[in-house]
Amino acid sequence: MKRYSEWTPDASQQRVIDAHGGYHLVLAPPGCGKTQILTERVKRAHEQGVDYEDMLCLTFTNRAARGMQERIHGQISDSDIAQLYIGNIHRFCSKFLYDNALIEAGSSIIDDEDALSILTRYLDEQEDEVKEDYRRRRGYEEIIQFSHFMYQIAHGHPKELRLHADCLSADDVEVMRRICQVERRPFDAAAMIDIYEHTDYYSDAVKTEAYDYALQQLALRLLRKMRYAHAFNAYQRQNHLVDFEDLLLLTYDALRSGGDYRRYPWIQVDEVQDLNPLQLAIIDLLSTLTPQAPDATAGEVLYLGDEQQAIFSFMGAKMDTLTLLKTRCSGRIHHLGVNHRSPRYLLEVFNEYAKSQLGIDEELLPETADDRKGTGRELKLLYSDTLEGEYEDVARFTGGLFEEHPQDTTAIIVSSNKDADEVSACLHRLRLPHFKVSGQDLFSTPEVKMLLAHLNVLTSENNFICWSRLLKGLGVFQTNAAAREFMRKLFNRAMLPSDFLLYDDSTYVQEFVALCEQEEVVVFDTETTGLNVFEDDILQIAAVKVRDGRKVPGSEFSVHIETEREIPPMLGRTVNPIIEERRRHTLLSHREALMQFMAYVGNDVLIGHNVEFDYHILDFNLRRYVPRSDLRVSCPRYYDTLKLLRMLVPDLHSYRLDDFRKQHLFGIEEDEAHLADVDVDDTLKVLRHCYQQGRGMIVSQMEFLSQQNVQNRIEVFRKAYMEIYFHSRELLHERSFKSSEPVLVSEMRSVYQHLLEADRMIPIEKLHYIFEYLSHDILCPEEEPSLIEQLQRHIMEINTLKEADLCNSSTIRDRIFVTTVHKAKGLEFDNVIVFDAVDGRYPNYYHQNNQRLLEEDRRKFYVAISRARKRLFVSQSLTRIDYQGQPHRKLLTPFMHSIARFFS
Repeated sequence: MKRYSEWTPDASQQRVIDAHGGYHLVLAPPGCGKTQILTERVKRAHEQGVDYEDMLCLTFTNRAARGMQERIHGQISDSDIAQLYIGNIHRFCSKFLYDNALIEAGSSIIDDEDALSILTRYLDEQEDEVKEDYRRRRGYEEIIQFSHFMYQIAHGHPKELRLHADCLSADDVEVMRRICQVERRPFDAAAMIDIYEHTDYYSDAVKTEAYDYALQQLALRLLRKMRYAHAFNAYQRQNHLVDFEDLLLLTYDALRSGGDYRRYPWIQVDEVQDLNPLQLAIIDLLSTLTPQAPDATAGEVLYLGDEQQAIFSFMGAKMDTLTLLKTRCSGRIHHLGVNHRSPRYLLEVFNEYAKSQLGIDEELLPETADDRKGTGRELKLLYSDTLEGEYEDVARFTGGLFEEHPQDTTAIIVSSNKDADEVSACLHRLRLPHFKVSGQDLFSTPEVKMLLAHLNVLTSENNFICWSRLLKGLGVFQTNAAAREFMRKLFNRAMLPSDFLLYDDSTYVQEFVALCEQEEVVVFDTETTGLNVFEDDILQIAAVKVRDGRKVPGSEFSVHIETEREIPPMLGRTVNPIIEERRRHTLLSHREALMQFMAYVGNDVLIGHNVEFDYHILDFNLRRYVPRSDLRVSCPRYYDTLKLLRMLVPDLHSYRLDDFRKQHLFGIEEDEAHLADVDVDDTLKVLRHCYQQGRGMIVSQMEFLSQQNVQNRIEVFRKAYMEIYFHSRELLHERSFKSSEPVLVSEMRSVYQHLLEADRMIPIEKLHYIFEYLSHDILCPEEEPSLIEQLQRHIMEINTLKEADLCNSSTIRDRIFVTTVHKAKGLEFDNVIVFDAVDGRYPNYYHQNNQRLLEEDRRKFYVAISRARKRLFVSQSLTRIDYQGQPHRKLLTPFMHSIARFFS
């Protein structure tokens, strides 16, 4: 973990650190040290008595969260610092929904590409063709957005929180008004929902004389959009899929329902200018403060943002957010007044631009802490005759910078993906190594998704979307749609692809049913000092023997075990009952208790609820205290009622025994004991239910497996994946893995090489960047040496990584970067070249009559220039050649008028 030197805040920073109670807004231009401030505030709050688990640090991007996390963990060494949540709001919502059992436990999170793929299948179109056609792709995206919009209408979300109101056009509104007139009903939310849910009826209804031809066509187009949006949402529900906007919508609804969810008395939010109104509303609901009646003694919320960098309106962010917060935080608005990053000659440019183009009050502009004077070559305008020539000229100029300043980083910041591709091609021709951040994200490529899918199924065996990606990527199916359809058939029959790898001609469910009918089994549970299967001690083992689904009379087993490890006094919000229970029992030594249990079990098959934990903590306790006893030899088979329930009863939101007790499921009565013997009795009830459900599935499974086309697919799957799968599984709990890199990275690399050699994957040009980033910035083998530990701690974070997250990592050895403006936000480089800064790009030609977008273009240009730490260059082409070969003069962007005097 990186350690940071002592730091002395300036006066404006100190005021923010000291801010306490109520709502506060901090306006922080680039380079003002806000990450240090956020860290210092965490330390200060904890010293004043706020528990880390009562703090919440939220950001807009993973990159900002990672920076905050690194600094906090680098400066605070408290053992309980891990209880502090630091992350972006989507990740928080995902954790919130799963932790509170608000979505099905087996739900998978899909991205935009997955959603597009699902819709193309429904519309019977070619996925690749749609992805390559911007207009068609945009139409599909609008359908997906419309499904979220209608969810908000149906659930009564306030108008100001609607995410995609623009997906309902004026024509759409006119159509619905006319439908309501004809149907003689008011045009309101109920009418919209009725039309949305009965598109077939209304598709016939609008083909009458009550609608003229033009309106009929508009109506049919709207109803088609509604039908597809409704179908997309139904597909998500059927397959337990949620997308990133669903995470926000579901979290908002849960929090405003008044449920007993954790509220936080201390929250700080970074990059607040990039949050959309719904995200801000979620944060309001998470706080113990209320905007309607803010009581400074009830808690505090501190927002940090920079109105000069608000450039994400296409993702729903609005300048109104900062306006609202300025009103809410009136009297408690703080300005950071010292820039600690930029030398004076650069800060003068940024401040003049902020004053002249963005209308920032001169009194609020930061001063510099760096009085270095330039040589006169740090600010330049670069000219090229044509755009085509500019690509070459900028590439050569970049090469010169690299030769003159080989340790410096240089970013060429472009306004379009096409420009990024052209500049990159020129750099390649000049043999200048570089990192391009534009277009399709590295983490969104099918190849990287496939590697991540492999990691995911190792710990989330019911992950519908990851298995689908593997089946397509391995060539078992030719399309994503066919792979998903096959997965649906498996899930409907309580089967998983892993069944084909584990058994020759059977399934997990079939083996379990046969076991219950033919053998005596041991149902067991453990109570432990913690959740670390490698190091924690077992405190209690309870078990019972079962034959034919019934408890064997007199077979109850229970032992309590001594330990020198600390026993947690609380289990969540409940007093740990094992502490009192131990006072009433004789405590056996580890060795004696474990030997008694192994003698009791013999060679019987073990069954438990979430047995992966119990089996492995038993295994490692035996290795420590009874090394001659090998659980993997005496009891190689074990079955998990949790896994069985996920397959046989897939619609449950939670599979915890505690939740079964609260809901009286499976005949389980409510009990607060939290002891192993109680869990054993309840697990037995779950086992009986699984047995009955499993018996009913066997005929369907066998019929499915008997189909020749299914057998053909299985054979391809086994040949492509069996060796990979078992190699990774065997490594999961191996702590003695010897490698120069973390086992997760080593295994990813091994899988990649295997698939390359088998011709099942094309080369991934930039994959080494991911390996290096994971090795040095994410994973910590000293603290988490095994694959299972690395997956459990980091797979959610890894699943949400973006290419831009890699850019400021020390592992990236490239000194040259090509990036779009949006992906450059939050990054900084020694040298910045703003590419083709001409009128028509800044501002965009199509934004000239839209004041809101025009203002955002001003801020985009500010973001571009303010990425520079040492030198700033602005390039432009002087002429454009049109499609008829005629030249047209191009002018420097008007955004440069107020700052052009600084450039040579």
